[in-house]
Formats: sequence, C-alpha cells, structure tokens
Amino acid sequence: MEWLCRAAAAALMLCLAQSASAAEIKVLCIPGMKAALEALLPQFERDAGQKVAIRYEIYAGQKAQIESGDFDVAIFATSQIEQMSKQGRTLAESAADIARTSIGVAVRKGAPKPDIGSEEAFKRTLLAAKSITYTKQSSTGVYLSQLLERLGIAAAIKDKLKLQPAGAMTTPAVAKGEAELGIVLVSDILATPGVELVGPLPEALQNHVMQTAALGSTAKQPAAGAALIKFLSSPAAGPVFKAKGLDPPPR
Repeated sequence: MEWLCRAAAAALMLCLAQSASAAEIKVLCIPGMKAALEALLPQFERDAGQKVAIRYEIYAGQKAQIESGDFDVAIFATSQIEQMSKQGRTLAESAADIARTSIGVAVRKGAPKPDIGSEEAFKRTLLAAKSITYTKQSSTGVYLSQLLERLGIAAAIKDKLKLQPAGAMTTPAVAKGEAELGIVLVSDILATPGVELVGPLPEALQNHVMQTAALGSTAKQPAAGAALIKFLSSPAAGPVFKAKGLDPPPR
C-alpha cells in the first residue's frame, strides 16, 4: 500500500507540474496584429509547450483589463506601452518593438478603387464618397479626426461618417456595404474577406506606429511571457509580419 500511495503522490505532482508548465500566457493586443499573430503563434506554442490566450481590442477598450493587472504581455503602440510603464503596469526593461502599423483605405470587394495617391486626391475622394467609416477611439481614429481637421474637410464630411465604437468593426462594415470607404490599418484590410485595399495613405498623411510588447508588472507567467516577446521580436518573425501588412522593426 505504501508504494501505491507514493505512486499516487508522484502522479499528482507530475500533473501539477504539467498543468503549471501549460498555463496560458494572457496577452492584450490591438486587432491589427491578429492575422500575423495567428500565423506565428502555433509555432511558438509547439516549441515552447505553452498556450497563448489573446484579447484583441483597441487600447481604449482594454482599460479594465489593464487596470486589473490580469495579463502577462501587452502589445500596443510604443507611446501607450510607455504610459503603462509609467503607471507601473508594465516593466520598461522588458519592452521590445514587434512591428509597425500603417493606415490604408478599404473598399468593398469588386468596387471601383478611387484615387488616393496624393493629398489632394485623397481629399477629393473623401468629399465624393457617400459614406466613410473608421474606429473613433482607436489610435488610428484619433489621428484621423485630427487629420480631417488639418485638411479642412472635417465639417464637409461630418454627415458621411459612420464611426465604429470598438475595434475590428471597420472593415466588416465595408464588407457588408454599410460604408463605401473604410480608413483603417492596412493589416486589418488584408485580413478581412470581402474588402480590398485601395492603398496606404499618401506618405505625407501617413501615421506609422510602432507596436511594442512588454511584460505586465504583475504577470503570472513572466518567464513564458518574456519568451513570447523574444519570439515575436526576432528577425524570423519579420517575413510573417510583412506578409500580413505590417513592417518589421529595423534591425
């Protein structure tokens, strides 16, 4: 009987060890990274023996999760990660650049692609459009609202705007014909069936944003989270990010 008890205890310890090693890495991330991460993570999970659970939502929509501290890794714009670090929510020394996002224009699949090749062409296209959509509270949306004011057309197109309240809603609205044009991250456009990329915004109007990963200061899986950040910021991940409409950081 004694050997049976010892065997049972050993089996229990093994199960507990396996459970701990397979614990989920909790990640908070913007929707624009989803397609690339879905392509990359299966390899990481195989090699590391870890599971990754990601909540995709714009930064403004992740407030409750950020404040709770219930995450291991956060992937947001560099300025937002720096803000989280100042608030004591992420570890500054763990931060690593992952990929750079850019803004593009989407139309429904098969629809004519308007001219957006210059600042004036972009303005004419917006003024001629029947409806335009973007995500109001996203980093892109905040930038676009300022851009429209700067271009002097905010008042002229105000009644055409169909602003989305949360992430991952802009391109589906275009795909369903609810809006003629969508202005959103290029990576979102390439990842959404039923829409086509007209092109990126002209460089003079573009807003490239580096997305940075960092460990949560109260991470329950700090070692696994650090391994994930190292994997995503490695040169080997670059071609996948590029294929999904993102730019790898300079090496």
